Amino acid sequence: MIGFVLTERGEKMAEYHVGCGAFGIYAGTLEPRNKSLWRNKSDVTHEALCAVAQYLLDGEKEFRFQYKGEMYVMKTERREDE
Repeated sequence: MIGFVLTERGEKMAEYHVGCGAFGIYAGTLEPRNKSLWRNKSDVTHEALCAVAQYLLDGEKEFRFQYKGEMYVMKTERREDE
């Protein structure tokens, strides 16, 4: 889980966390006394996937990753319509 704190003009507002599970990607706040429980959360799966797609399509990039012991390369490139 990734956490971050929002501030406005130096004042601490809320500590937000982003986590993913079997059914989606969520953002929200955690219970103060039990940081493994959500106090409230929103499903941000759609927004997160759109942000990743936009990042991938923003210029030419190359990613290497391993899956089930095999190495893969994924490239994004701009192409003119044929």
